Amino acid sequence: MNISQRLFLSFSMLFAAIILQAVLAISLLSGFQDRFEYVQANAIPSIKDLGKLIDGSNRLALTLYKHKSQTDDNKMPAVEEEIAKQLAELKSLTDYYMAHDISSDEDKRLTELAYDNIQRVSAALPAFLTASRAHQNDLSLALIEEQNGIGGAIRQLIADYQKQLALNIAIGDELRATNRSTFHSVLWTTITGVIATVVIFGLLSLFTVLRIRRSLSAAGKVMMAASENLDLTLKADESRRDEVGNMAHSFNILMERVSGALSSVRQASQSVSSASVQISAGNEDLSSRTEQQAASLEQTAASMTELSETVRQTADNTHQASQLAANASGLSEKSSASLTTMLSTMDNIRGSSRKVTEIVSIIEGIAFQTNILALNAAVEAARAGEHGKGFAVVAGEVRSLSQRSTTAAREIKTLIEESHRLTEAGAEQASDVGRNMSVMNDAIHQVSQLVEEIAAAAVEQSQGIVQVQQAVNQMDDVTQQNAALVEEASAASQSLQEQAGNLNQLVGKFHVAEAAEVQRPAAVARTPSPVKSSRVALVNDADWQSF
Repeated sequence: MNISQRLFLSFSMLFAAIILQAVLAISLLSGFQDRFEYVQANAIPSIKDLGKLIDGSNRLALTLYKHKSQTDDNKMPAVEEEIAKQLAELKSLTDYYMAHDISSDEDKRLTELAYDNIQRVSAALPAFLTASRAHQNDLSLALIEEQNGIGGAIRQLIADYQKQLALNIAIGDELRATNRSTFHSVLWTTITGVIATVVIFGLLSLFTVLRIRRSLSAAGKVMMAASENLDLTLKADESRRDEVGNMAHSFNILMERVSGALSSVRQASQSVSSASVQISAGNEDLSSRTEQQAASLEQTAASMTELSETVRQTADNTHQASQLAANASGLSEKSSASLTTMLSTMDNIRGSSRKVTEIVSIIEGIAFQTNILALNAAVEAARAGEHGKGFAVVAGEVRSLSQRSTTAAREIKTLIEESHRLTEAGAEQASDVGRNMSVMNDAIHQVSQLVEEIAAAAVEQSQGIVQVQQAVNQMDDVTQQNAALVEEASAASQSLQEQAGNLNQLVGKFHVAEAAEVQRPAAVARTPSPVKSSRVALVNDADWQSF
């Protein structure tokens, strides 16, 4: 049985004992409470009501004496009314007692006797009142004092009430005595139960604690010895089949695992020490390579700077050529526009020459018609004879004028036709010049576009070289940082080697169980790779010029 089961059993028994005592005490206290409530609810009210009945009976007897001693007949009715009232009150109180205050059969029997005595008093009352009204003092006194009269009935009534009072007092005393006895019984039973429970469970707890303490003390000694001597081969006693045994078993497993872990740590620290030596050598080799790479990158950066300057100059020259080509293209466009204007003017001249030719043809036609009219006029003048001589002279002049006009018109026509021919020839030559200018303009545009593309390519090439230069500079910075990191890694590997040595010393202080040696990985031979020269040859300026 383990500790948990023992503790559970012990506490279960303790709780059972406590519950048993509580149930017993509650049961006894319940009877105590019932009796107390009975006294409060019945015995005390009964005693109070019986006291009222006895007092009422005594007042009735005194009122009878008062009626007997009354000398004034006028006051007797009031006294008689008081007697009737007191008798009715006794009857009412007895009825209430019968309904609410009966304690036992004997109490009920005595109450029924009280009813009989009240009837006797009621029956004897008329005779007494008659004697008292007649002032028969001896007779009325005899009726009061003799046993067979009204006085005997009242005394018997009082005696029965007193018996009932004594009976209820006895019942209350009996209940009080019972409660006192019950209280003492509960008290001593509770004290005895508590003492027995404390003793039994104290001994059981002491036995359990001592056993647990012995086991824990033994385990603590083993743990203390292992802590002081760093001896991981010690074992705790795990023969107990409880939580202490489980703890000892867990401790032994922990010691075995810690011992195995420390053995692994020792072997790992040796491997780390060997690896740190190799890492340190590799870092030194890497540091030298990084320095060589940094020097090569510096040379490359210088070459890229020169190349960037050459490309920049080429881009500037190309930009100037592009501007010249643009200017030539502008002049060509202006010449083409002037030629277009000249062609338009030649077309206008051609049209004007055609119109002049047409006008000359009209003039020639008019001269021809004028000549015909002059001939007709001469014929008519000849027919007129002498009268037509003047008219014939005029007709001759007109004919001469028309002939000269015809001759002049023909000469003008000849000149205009020659001018028209020359104009046509000039227009054709101007058209040829315009076509040649258009072809030249297109060629200039193509040259300008090619120069612009070359300039844009040169700019992009310059930007690309700048980016390459920036990348080379960044590579140089990264290489410098790598060199610093390699130095830090070398220092860290040396520190790791020192810490591995310290760890070996610390682990060596522990006494561990002999275990199979863990196969240590063979050290990998370091094969330095050949350093590639990253030096960039400087570009000849002649190559850029040819480009």
